[in-house]
Amino acid sequence: MLQKKYLTLVYLTTATLFFTACTSTTAPEPAPVEVVKPKVVTEQKPVSQNEESIDLSQKSETFHSGMTAGCSTAKGKYSKDSARFSSEAEYKEGWFYGRRKCQAHKAV
Repeated sequence: MLQKKYLTLVYLTTATLFFTACTSTTAPEPAPVEVVKPKVVTEQKPVSQNEESIDLSQKSETFHSGMTAGCSTAKGKYSKDSARFSSEAEYKEGWFYGRRKCQAHKAV
C-alpha cells in the first residue's frame, strides 16, 4: 500500500511538472522607443568684446562702405571692392564686420 501511495505521488509530481513545463509563457512587450530628432545647430563665431562696443557713429564713410558690402556678401550677393579691400584697412575692417553681423542675423 505504501508503494501505491509512493507511485501515485511520483505520478502526480511528474504530471504536474510536465504540464507546467509545456505551458506557453509570453515575454512582456518591449517598451516603445522614443525617436529623438537631433537639433540643428548652426556654428557661429563668437563676437569679440571689441565688436560689441563698436560705436558706428564714430566710424568713417570708408568703414560704412565696407560694412555694407560685407553685409551684402553675407546675405548671398557677393560684393567687395577688391582694390579698396587690399589698400584701405578701414574698408577691410568694415567688410569683415558687416559680414559677421549679417551672418549672425541670417542664422537666427
